[in-house]
Amino acid sequence: MQYSMLRWKVIFTIFLVVSLLVNAQNINTKKFQYLSPVPGSSLNSPETNIIIRFGNAFSNNDIANNLSVVGNKSGQHKGKIVLAENETTLIFKPENKFAEGEVVTIKLGNDLRTISGEQVPVLQYSFKTSKFDLNKKIKSNSEEYLKLLNRQFGLVKNISPLKNEMNKGVFNQANNKFQTIQKDSLPDDFPKVFIDSINNPTPGYIFYAPFGITNYSPTYLIIMDNYGIPVFYRKMNATVFDFKKLNDSTLAYFRLGVNQYYLMNNSYDIIDSVSVQNGYVTDLHDIIRLENNHTFLLSYDYKKVPMDTVVNGGDSNATVIGTIMQELDENKNVVLQWRSWDHLKITDATYDINLKGSTVDYVHTNSIEIDYDGNILLSNRYFDEITKIDRQTGNMIWRLGGKYCKNNQFTFLNDPNGFSHQHDVRRLPNGNITLFDNGTLHNPRFSRVAEYQVDEVNKFVSLVWEYRNDPETFSFAMGSARRLFNHNTIICWGALNDVSISEVQPNGTVSFYLTMIDTLLNYRAFKFPWKTNLFVTNPDSLDFGFVPPRHSNTRSLSITNNSDKEIEINGILNRDSAFTILTPLPVVIGAFGDTTVQIQFKPKEVKSYSDNLYLQWNKEGQRITQIVPLSAITIVDVEDRNDNKFNFSLAQNYPNPFNPTTNIRFRIAEFGFVSLKVYDILGREVAILVNEEKPAGNYEVEFSAEGGSAFGGDGSNLSSGIYFYKLQTGNYTSVKKMILMK
Repeated sequence: MQYSMLRWKVIFTIFLVVSLLVNAQNINTKKFQYLSPVPGSSLNSPETNIIIRFGNAFSNNDIANNLSVVGNKSGQHKGKIVLAENETTLIFKPENKFAEGEVVTIKLGNDLRTISGEQVPVLQYSFKTSKFDLNKKIKSNSEEYLKLLNRQFGLVKNISPLKNEMNKGVFNQANNKFQTIQKDSLPDDFPKVFIDSINNPTPGYIFYAPFGITNYSPTYLIIMDNYGIPVFYRKMNATVFDFKKLNDSTLAYFRLGVNQYYLMNNSYDIIDSVSVQNGYVTDLHDIIRLENNHTFLLSYDYKKVPMDTVVNGGDSNATVIGTIMQELDENKNVVLQWRSWDHLKITDATYDINLKGSTVDYVHTNSIEIDYDGNILLSNRYFDEITKIDRQTGNMIWRLGGKYCKNNQFTFLNDPNGFSHQHDVRRLPNGNITLFDNGTLHNPRFSRVAEYQVDEVNKFVSLVWEYRNDPETFSFAMGSARRLFNHNTIICWGALNDVSISEVQPNGTVSFYLTMIDTLLNYRAFKFPWKTNLFVTNPDSLDFGFVPPRHSNTRSLSITNNSDKEIEINGILNRDSAFTILTPLPVVIGAFGDTTVQIQFKPKEVKSYSDNLYLQWNKEGQRITQIVPLSAITIVDVEDRNDNKFNFSLAQNYPNPFNPTTNIRFRIAEFGFVSLKVYDILGREVAILVNEEKPAGNYEVEFSAEGGSAFGGDGSNLSSGIYFYKLQTGNYTSVKKMILMK
């Protein structure tokens, strides 16, 4: 032990001497916008690339003869030169990796120019590679990675006996009307879901990937609707994380073991994989993809550090975990690499992080966000800190943190404790920042979602909104919070006793609440609009119009297979038995073929009907669903009753179709309260045209699809489609259909 400690102290002394020598050799480094590895830095991967960004586009002439890369052990290096980002970024990819623990010197000669003819300054600087590259061991040993991952997550949890033995499927405690009429057949090991609240949730689909807590067991990718019905699932033979939509046509998930993100199209085919470069191991905590197909990823970098030279009583042979953040361009070239080793001190970790242990996870970056100005926000969990980074230079712009953050530059005006050990930092369109506050260092401990207004100029922070569970809960790990388009928030509560996902309104009303059994965990949850194009329908929704009770109406639905393989529609679900499919299953559709099925609506009561038809392709370990909205209105029209004497009437609107205005005439036989309202195809009220007492007589009103007459006068415009208008006075009711065509 004494020999080991002495050896590390000698190594660290040599490291300090080498660092001084390396920095002394730097020439003109300040004249360049960005250099990677950072001049004078250490603990760099032996497989790192070289990035030089001057600021203006390089000329492609004679770069190779002006660039020299030499290791003091490995010698002169040859490699591939790439000009990226509109030729502003020079990338050198060595043919062979650098030696471990060597000093590498970069030189640019004086004959290099920009495309505008400007001379690029002579450049010289050096960096040092890591002597003990643990990343290589982790990449080749998935068991080692699992152990480290378990340590990072801190998955220490008492597994209580299941409170209820639930049958597989979807359960709803709050209101039986949300139960599925037809039984949904799911695999025996499919995660059991319990829904106890559905209160006008945001349209869209919940994305999540639950995994076992007792071991890293096979899990599922799941897309589920607001009724708890899986519209897509795929059983995986490895644990997966962070399943989400990157853009309108691309999904992503992280797969443990191979340690990379996979990308899927909207037919659920894997179209690509992406991982960090330069010899690092891809981390599961986040992926961001921009419109230009640049991708941002994280890596946890495992290094041997003599912590006894950092803190008294530290382990002389500790494994210390830093953060690597990379930006990859559309060709997967690393154009930006940010390392915690270059910018953050190990001792900046909050007081609860044991810096004397054999493994020190000191920063634990768990989310990336591209800020409104194009720069980067990192959530550094064990610093209790949001760090803003200049995307062009890699330098830190500011540091914002809670009570126990050692480098907080902001003043919290109304939330003195701030946040603690947070996850999922996001910038909102209004400029505010949201995060899932695990609250590990709060006293007492509690978890919440917090929204902050941040004054980056004067460095003030105000808490403008928060949400806590009732009763209050504490989630020590994981978790996420995402603001939806209608200002609701979808929340994953992380490591609770039961996996919980909730959606809450701005006033705190719960719109949706889902739990799973307590042997599962879920890292994040999302809600997105989504639709597969593997097979599509025409029309994409079915309106059965006005159908009197005890009558029926049948519509044809065309289904087109957009793939080069045969598909089989072998499952049908819907919630209301008034809608049924008349075509026997299965329906087999050949490659790029189509077929037609018949759907019947037969009402049992007088009301407005809305439902979803789930067209399922179920096969072993997977489901793909296309959803077709269904609608109809059944209201008794007494206009033709014999005792009416035609003294009451509701005329067809004119013109019809219309855009944007139309006129509606009606006749009232006697004094009374009159209601004339407009509804959309789902039976939702969109306008009130008359709502008052009127004497007998003939009337005419104008309805406009623009501005104040739509949706109660909120200034919205109605979209093209079918609408219904309903006249009601006394015992008289009449409904007619009109068409808005833009």
